[in-house]
Amino acid sequence: MIDAIVFLGIQGSGKGTQAELLAAHIRYQHINIGDLLREQISRKTELGKKVNSTILRGDLVPDDLVFELIRTSLDQDCPGVIFDGFPRNLAQAEYLSKHYRLVRVYYLDLKEEDAIKRIQGRRLCPKCGANYHLLSHPPQKPGICDNCGATLITRADDSPQAIEQRVKAFFAETFALKSFFESKGLLKSLPAEKSITQIHNLVLKDIHKD
Repeated sequence: MIDAIVFLGIQGSGKGTQAELLAAHIRYQHINIGDLLREQISRKTELGKKVNSTILRGDLVPDDLVFELIRTSLDQDCPGVIFDGFPRNLAQAEYLSKHYRLVRVYYLDLKEEDAIKRIQGRRLCPKCGANYHLLSHPPQKPGICDNCGATLITRADDSPQAIEQRVKAFFAETFALKSFFESKGLLKSLPAEKSITQIHNLVLKDIHKD
């Protein structure tokens, strides 16, 4: 059974950034469900066609499709995996507990209004996939990707309507997982308003404490 670490939190709390940093540090595979789904959509695969309209509405993708995506994306030779954007409901949390040896769940705690502000500042390069933020990680030239020079865009699922729906979905289904993992002694809450470096150092201190 493969070791797994999870980053939970409202959209915009910094799950992806922290998961990527930790994955590089401990050499685990980083699986970002949102990025994998958008890749499927851009490649126009059958799975991508199934979930495209769901994502644009801000709704949660059906569990069976998420499980299929994880199974096909997992590197069986990796020592462990860090999930970002999964699980998002109780059924997914139970699937995770059954198929992986869960090491730790980090909950990035952020107020709803602050999360929305963060999401609204996100920008994406449609050509190379680089991510930017107007406040915390702006491109060197406004609106232009540092890597390839393409014009940056706002993700389709970051529209005001989609943001509202995703926040509702978080509190309706995902927020309950905080108690679920806490009851298992796996949860560690972290203040998401701190800097990226500060949060990363807190994670490292916790993961290496044994």
